[in-house]
Amino acid sequence: MTHSYTKGVALRSQPKPQMYFERPLQYYLNLGFQNGFVLDGFEECAFPPDHPQTSTLGWGGKFSEIPPVLVGRFRKIQVS
Repeated sequence: MTHSYTKGVALRSQPKPQMYFERPLQYYLNLGFQNGFVLDGFEECAFPPDHPQTSTLGWGGKFSEIPPVLVGRFRKIQVS
């Protein structure tokens, strides 16, 4: 819930760390709502339990009940 940022490495061979920004989901949703958007679609995607794990850092089916991806669709409200 605390806003923070840090540098980190996503790939072992990357030349420089990149920035990671931590914000609660409500931060991003409210930013859209305050600017005239509505959330009209939402998906939580997870790997099936039998999905192979491709590396030691891979998500695979090991966490099939935890979605690594959340997708939302915002649409701008037409004000008449």
